[in-house]
Amino acid sequence: MARFAQGKRFFCAALFFNLVFPGTGVFAQNGGSPPVSPPVPPALTPSVSPSPAVSKPGDNASMMIPDGFVRRPLMKGETLSGICKADSSCEIILMKVNRIDQRHLSTGRNILVPVDKQKSSRYVPVPKVLSDSRGEREIRIFLKRQFFGAYEKGQLSFWGPISSGKSSKRTPAGRFFVNYKQRFKRSIKYDDAPMPFSINFNQGYFLHQQSLPGYPASHGCVRLLEVDAQRLFYWVKLGDPVTLVLEP
Repeated sequence: MARFAQGKRFFCAALFFNLVFPGTGVFAQNGGSPPVSPPVPPALTPSVSPSPAVSKPGDNASMMIPDGFVRRPLMKGETLSGICKADSSCEIILMKVNRIDQRHLSTGRNILVPVDKQKSSRYVPVPKVLSDSRGEREIRIFLKRQFFGAYEKGQLSFWGPISSGKSSKRTPAGRFFVNYKQRFKRSIKYDDAPMPFSINFNQGYFLHQQSLPGYPASHGCVRLLEVDAQRLFYWVKLGDPVTLVLEP
């Protein structure tokens, strides 16, 4: 019951965030039809904040501080809800910009904390426009930055953090397409591990919801936060391009 209540709270916050900041918010759609993203008014169009190379595990000390954030270490006993004063939209922003899920909040870890909700909501770590767009919709994975962007006709619709393959099992860069989608999937190769909202784009490689520690840690798949995995799953269509690049 507690897990249901928490999920409901995150869903409502994501809906509010998407309505207030279209194109940069998060909205986990429950239907089968993709949402129509309204154009972002010029006054709300965020600037692309510089994003550094992937930081070391558990350390964001090398990251530049975007407008609207402060960087500080987590104190003993701090929780996501406590840091954000039970503001679910703040919690989503914090997880997205730090590329982590709730499981990876650990004492002493340096994280970026939102202190100005309006400014922090405008943070965008990926290009807003693709000069080499591949179609109506495109998922572009930025492996070095560890973020993805979902683009409609070359314009950024929404973005989120990823965790790609670790050094011994790197996720290959390249130009691929969505082969199939599977809402409830389990890994055939890795101990029946759950892979919710799976999107296959290259043989045994998928985008799917899984643990996000803040750095590349998968066996080759592209891990996503649950809100992003669900939104991408219902937004993308079979045959849509998926592009993985090392640089923006």
